[in-house]
Amino acid sequence: MSSRRRHFGNRDDPEPSKCCGVFGLSLYTQERTLRDVFSRYGELEEVQIVYDRQTGRSRGFAFVYFKNIDDSIEAKDRCNGLEIDGRRIRVDYSITNRAHTPTPGIYLGKPTGARSPSPYYGSGYKRKSRYSRSRSRSRSYSPRFEERNLKLEEKLEEKRKFKLEEIKLKGEIIEE
Repeated sequence: MSSRRRHFGNRDDPEPSKCCGVFGLSLYTQERTLRDVFSRYGELEEVQIVYDRQTGRSRGFAFVYFKNIDDSIEAKDRCNGLEIDGRRIRVDYSITNRAHTPTPGIYLGKPTGARSPSPYYGSGYKRKSRYSRSRSRSRSYSPRFEERNLKLEEKLEEKRKFKLEEIKLKGEIIEE
């Protein structure tokens, strides 16, 4: 986690500020609706619903910026617990002093070895193979390989002889 703090207040009892966080919103609540509700308590600078970057859907919270701190105090007191679009909202003062740094939407940290469900990584991180790809697949240069190859050939020859004998025996049985 970054050593830079995005917030400087107490989450449980934040200091009053011009920016109110509105939480528990319906996915279908629009900025226009929030502007209509909160503009009753004072002049607004901005209303900003937070959207998921990949899906484009609302994340269920927004920020309402007032021009006057007294207006934001009144709006927090009156709108906390209000129902908008079928959802009971929670209104609190924002404890952030700056916008969050945008991220690419994928984890760019150290690989854990686990496969990532993210479509950006494909099949996940690849481990290095014990064998180099540049090396020839044939290992005929190895004396051990030659010995193993000879043993396999001998076994195959034995199997062929056995099969031939089996076929001959069946042929004799059929001829009789």
